[in-house]
Amino acid sequence: MIRARSDGTGRRARGLMVRVFAANLVVVAVAAIGALLAGWALSPIVLDRHMGMMPSTTFHGPGMQEMASDLEAAYRTALNQSLGWAALVATVAAAGVAWVVTLRLLAPLRALRSATTAFAAGRRGTRLDEDAPGELGDVAAAFNGMAEAIERGESERRRLVADLAHELRTPLSNLRGYVEALEDGVFEFDDATRAALGRQVERLERLVADLATLHDVEAGQVSLEVTPTDVAALAMAGVAAVQVRFADKGVALTCTAPPKGACAFADSVRVGQVLENLLANALRHTPAGGQVNVAVNATAEGVRVEVHDTGPGVPVREREAVFRRLYRGDPARGATLGVGSGVGLTIAKALVERQGGAIGVDEASRGGAAFWFTLPGCG
Repeated sequence: MIRARSDGTGRRARGLMVRVFAANLVVVAVAAIGALLAGWALSPIVLDRHMGMMPSTTFHGPGMQEMASDLEAAYRTALNQSLGWAALVATVAAAGVAWVVTLRLLAPLRALRSATTAFAAGRRGTRLDEDAPGELGDVAAAFNGMAEAIERGESERRRLVADLAHELRTPLSNLRGYVEALEDGVFEFDDATRAALGRQVERLERLVADLATLHDVEAGQVSLEVTPTDVAALAMAGVAAVQVRFADKGVALTCTAPPKGACAFADSVRVGQVLENLLANALRHTPAGGQVNVAVNATAEGVRVEVHDTGPGVPVREREAVFRRLYRGDPARGATLGVGSGVGLTIAKALVERQGGAIGVDEASRGGAAFWFTLPGCG
């Protein structure tokens, strides 16, 4: 059983119980006093009306006036006693009901206090019963939603730390292996070894730089200069800039765009960064002899850019996950298709969404993957 902490929390809970119970008693007292005052005010009128309806000879004659006075006094005495006892019984009964109602009313609040204490102590699976009436049920549902969000965040944080450790471990292990081999005389510090060491250092630098960029984008620290931009011209320039890299791997790269251009309200630098990340991803996952095509289309909603490749594609179950930080659906792919920082697609998603667009991935018509993003049009 979860117990409350032995600090001011228990005293505050008892104070709330006393206040709620006292408030119910005040309501009962006001009702009882109102009933007494109403009885005392209305009883003479009721008695006079009743006596007036009696035969006129009833209270005439010697001694009858004294008898009427005694009858009225006895009536008032009996009425006062009846009202007093009724008020006492009603107060006692109402106090009992108020106590039970107060306990039931405060039970969800006590449960909330215990749940928050347990959650703060690290028991993340703590949840509340959402069947409580009215606003209390809403509070319980809000607490459960908050707890689930925090639990998901903790799980994401642990996964991110584990993935980041894995990403750092590989190049560091490679560097350590080269250094030990150099110390043991297995390798000579020639151009090939120097280039291999440089590649590992570049990989570490790229990972750190991409993580810093992702932090800035998600924290809103990357400024955007949104202006009317010809996305078609950007795409053709971006394709021309990486043609050599694709040719070195034996991958054909083409671009199709409307001759009149495709205008979108966007930051040209950030759109170029998004396209560069998508092209780098396509190059890593497209084997030699494959093809990559960049297609730009102007639609009624805006501009849509698609990057089609003939690589292994993305399974349906992974099409949302590929945009998560450091996500790798197949850990073995890095050894055969090249290794990236693991956050390029995450950066692309953040940049596109900050410009009011959307991003996703589908299956390409010729097999492989079709990454796409949209931007608001100039019209």
